[in-house]
Amino acid sequence: RHGRIETVSNTTPGLVCAHHHLYSSIARGMPAPKHSPTQFIEVLQQVWWRLDAALDADMIYWSAALGAVEALMNGTTAIIDHHESPNMIEGSLSLINKACTDVGVRVNTCYGVTDRWDDEGQLHSKVSPLSKMTSAAQRGLAECERFMAEGGKGMVGVHAAFTCSDETLNAAANMEKRLNVGVHIHVAEGIEDIHAGTRLADLATDDWLLVHGVHLDSPLRGRLVHNPRSNMNNHVGYGAPTSKPNTILLGTDGIGADMLEESRLAYARL
Repeated sequence: RHGRIETVSNTTPGLVCAHHHLYSSIARGMPAPKHSPTQFIEVLQQVWWRLDAALDADMIYWSAALGAVEALMNGTTAIIDHHESPNMIEGSLSLINKACTDVGVRVNTCYGVTDRWDDEGQLHSKVSPLSKMTSAAQRGLAECERFMAEGGKGMVGVHAAFTCSDETLNAAANMEKRLNVGVHIHVAEGIEDIHAGTRLADLATDDWLLVHGVHLDSPLRGRLVHNPRSNMNNHVGYGAPTSKPNTILLGTDGIGADMLEESRLAYARL
């Protein structure tokens, strides 16, 4: 009207990864296990729990920054992260938050508490059953609370029921109620955790984020996160999200943050 050209741009909303392990960004190039895993628990013991134990402050920050950059490159602008670093617990969530903030990705993160590390910092030879809360689990819960008390967006993190004592599961549920934030937990991903539904039935609320649910054999309150690529990669089975009454979200379980590819594979697997 006054000789000025006006343009209107259409903006596509950013995508959300509802379950990520940002530290897995540095797993590429990691030396292969000495023995090829044949069961899911062996994948955890020989790959992921080895990586967890090796993480230090620099590795935590830069793996989160790399994961955040890769997320942005794929149109993912928000990440719900689940973290574990038993030899670098205190302050770990702040490092992840800073890395994502520096890159420009929104993040909700938590520390995944577990009793699989004993009070001497050694991995239990037998993961389940575990009888009591360890100091590592107490420190993990404290890190979740500290991070949120200082203004960070997070949840109460739990690794999985099969690596936690009932005492730890109850402590996490009580903290979640006190802070009103929900629990972020792996549920029945492999057959090792097949009793998760029974153990969590009296604890779970609608605010819980239930990850995987492949072997979940009874209804459980919470939002269920489907991770088709990871489930196929680990040969744990099919989560069959359409058979569940829960609200279904989509995650990657640490295999990047390309949510369009995850959606494509979810559709193909269905």
